[in-house]
Amino acid sequence: MIDFEKAKVAFKEYLQDYDSKYGKIELKIRHTYGVVKASEYITNKLLLDKEDIELARLIALLHDIGRFEQIKQCDCFIDNKNIDHAELGNEILFEKNLIRKFIENEQYDNIISKAILNHNKLAIEDNLNEKELLHSKIIRDADKLDNFRVKSEEDFENIIDNANKEKLENSIISEKIFDDFMNNKVIISQDRKTYLDFWVSFIAFIFDFNFISGLEYIKEMDYINTIVNRLDYKNEDTKKKMDQIRKHAIKYVENKILN
Repeated sequence: MIDFEKAKVAFKEYLQDYDSKYGKIELKIRHTYGVVKASEYITNKLLLDKEDIELARLIALLHDIGRFEQIKQCDCFIDNKNIDHAELGNEILFEKNLIRKFIENEQYDNIISKAILNHNKLAIEDNLNEKELLHSKIIRDADKLDNFRVKSEEDFENIIDNANKEKLENSIISEKIFDDFMNNKVIISQDRKTYLDFWVSFIAFIFDFNFISGLEYIKEMDYINTIVNRLDYKNEDTKKKMDQIRKHAIKYVENKILN
């Protein structure tokens, strides 16, 4: 039995150890509830039963629980060999047994753990069972879906470490990042060199959706145009490349929906 209202109370209690008025923390709280909403959207489109809908909501609530401690420790969103927020979240929940504050029953522990561990990786690990794979796919899509909202409306300073609107507008796109995007490739974190590389990598999330409903929502909300239009690109070559990226992304989404 999943009591989501009880889980929300436990989440609010957990957040008491962090400064909820600090920009990055505030963003991640909003993002968490946005991912819960996105998971509801996806699971309803998939016509899943109540159990899977509630489980997906709980995973969404917990998927970024490691982010708050990551921000506290390094004031950043960069995962590296020292801090991986998914692994940190799993440690907090399962090694420290905090999970029991969110759900009393142990029957979903493996699914929750696997989904959280896989939500931020380049690809889902092999050899998951049917339920683990399903919920790993749902949380990955729900996370990306709300990330489009984040990039459309949140403050630049809280989105990209050490960035602001001016730095982004005066930045350029690395050739590899541009080429990877135009070849429908998800952009690898280590390849990002400039502020705009980060910005383009967010749009490239479209190449890694498991369910078509996410892409339909991106089209409906006009997120691609919104994200591209948030910046006034100062470099002429960059401006042309961003327009190419816009057109390519819109066409890709439309083709995926049609096919």
